Amino acid sequence: MEYQVASEIAQSQYVFAILFILLAVGVFYEMRKEIRENRVDSKKREQQLMEHLRRSNESQERTAEALEGLENRIEKIERRVYREQGL
Repeated sequence: MEYQVASEIAQSQYVFAILFILLAVGVFYEMRKEIRENRVDSKKREQQLMEHLRRSNESQERTAEALEGLENRIEKIERRVYREQGL
């Protein structure tokens, strides 16, 4: 008798529907968890990228200032050479 009841329950579509719903809920929960973790990782990566970009900009500014200084020195040297040569 118990075997027959268990067999009927196992063959019932309701059991598989319930199992499918539980599986769907589990998958949905895991996906949300993964998305949250990805957001945290993305924010961390973005902060690191912004810090790198800030440092790169500072480095480029220093390079530009150094090049301007070199340009000024070269212009002074050229003026001296032209004056000495009488050009």
